[in-house]
Amino acid sequence: MKHNLKWGALALCVYLVFLVIKLPAVHVLGHLTLAPDIELQGVKGTIWQGQAMNATVQGLPVSNIKWSLDFWPLLLGNISADITAGNIRQADEIAFTGQVSFSSARIQLDDVQAYIPTNLMMTLLPLPFPVQAEGRFKVQVTELDYQQSCQTLQGSGQWLNAKVAGLEGMIDLGNFTADMGCENNNIILKVTEPNSFGLNAQATIPADFNFSVSGRFKPDANLPEEVQQAAQFFGNQDAQGFYTIKF
Repeated sequence: MKHNLKWGALALCVYLVFLVIKLPAVHVLGHLTLAPDIELQGVKGTIWQGQAMNATVQGLPVSNIKWSLDFWPLLLGNISADITAGNIRQADEIAFTGQVSFSSARIQLDDVQAYIPTNLMMTLLPLPFPVQAEGRFKVQVTELDYQQSCQTLQGSGQWLNAKVAGLEGMIDLGNFTADMGCENNNIILKVTEPNSFGLNAQATIPADFNFSVSGRFKPDANLPEEVQQAAQFFGNQDAQGFYTIKF
């Protein structure tokens, strides 16, 4: 009798493990309360190896999201997954790859690379006036540890093939590069020369995301006259010919 009970218990354990391994992602996600700015459609696969055909994150469209969920961090109450999304070769798509871990108010990123079309990024920026722009933003994060505020951040960002609309078509501005880090628990982005705008600026992003930008720029003399005129909206030039940025 005891022998039969042992085999029965073992069979039950194997069955439960099988159910957990094969647990459909759509059933689990259907019972979770996602952040109000995240929507998923076309979920399939298991909770461990799954896919969402389409998603909306803060109003931005993301396609073909795939994840591979790690088991062991779950024992500590953490969620860690390797995530890919979009197609890196499609310039008009958001693309993402890297490891994301989070628990309660903490989020960690490792070896993350993301591409965002410029026209989509512009919808997120509180610019003083509307700007029509083209190109692609590339973000590389080697390490991020964010727990209520920025603890650790190493990374960089680029605006690739930057273009803005002019009276006679798009104006080619080349590339812009920024370094990313933490200072006083704030996320810091620093843009430095060389670039066609002679731009040196720093964006400070605190925990409440009420960020500020300060710096200066001096458009290259080879840029069209309309760019030189538009720069005057930022006020008067200093003795070195730079305009001040502060908002």
